[in-house]
Amino acid sequence: MRTITVVSGCPGTGKTTIASALAAADPLGVHLESDVFFDFFAHRILSIRPEAHEQNGAAVRAAAAAAAAFATSGYQVVVDGVLGPWFVPTFLDGVAPSGLMVEYVVLRAPLDDTLRRALPRPRGDQAEQEEIVRHMHRGFEDLGRFEKHAVETGGHGIPQTLATVAERRFRGDFLLAPTV
Repeated sequence: MRTITVVSGCPGTGKTTIASALAAADPLGVHLESDVFFDFFAHRILSIRPEAHEQNGAAVRAAAAAAAAFATSGYQVVVDGVLGPWFVPTFLDGVAPSGLMVEYVVLRAPLDDTLRRALPRPRGDQAEQEEIVRHMHRGFEDLGRFEKHAVETGGHGIPQTLATVAERRFRGDFLLAPTV
């Protein structure tokens, strides 16, 4: 049975690039971009707003169910998304019935780097995007009990970050206990 790897962090830390490379490295790799689950809401609430909590939880549960469906079919799933420590229990609950192991990788970079990388993307209002990046960056500054899951990407290229993630995955650094 396969493991689900969650690659998380603030926008602009390299999640999509790293997740895509990890999935591509496996002949049965699946790169699941969890952001797509937010696009299904007809009346989406900006995810950083307090009133978006239930919406965000529903999207996380849907991403977990999709990841588990692929993984139980034999695929190596790499989930890419802004899944902060506050939603790790929700994700694990969604995966738990499958009995799958989950790795949690959090990419971090200095705020200036994340703004430089994330803001040029064509994704809506520039001021709103900056507010999101700044908000999410604060959310990943202190990971509490998940601090050991952090990988600093500031000043590191993609090859170096991939090598660090691969080495730490091999050591089992990112594995989560079935219940958090």
